[in-house]
Amino acid sequence: MIGSAPDGEKAVSSMFGHHRGGPTVLRIVLGSQLRRLREARGITCEEAGEAIRASHSKISRMELGRVRFRSRDVSDLLSLYGVADQKERSAMLALAERANEPG
Repeated sequence: MIGSAPDGEKAVSSMFGHHRGGPTVLRIVLGSQLRRLREARGITCEEAGEAIRASHSKISRMELGRVRFRSRDVSDLLSLYGVADQKERSAMLALAERANEPG
């Protein structure tokens, strides 16, 4: 699904596999990708927040890269957004772990 975006974007795993930014940059990149996935599915911040037992403002902060990512939250959001490909899920979860490392 994500790997074959109509506008020619690279697969998530290839985008994230070689990223050399610091944790803040990685959070922004992951948050941006999560926002694109949410919007593509027509899911509101409120609906996404309910899915991970959080507020819509937490979803907003995640998508802006302002907070740490919990693996469970990212995994639940990926399921909600219809990301079933294990390689793509693994790449995004690995990025979440790297984004949480100290700079």
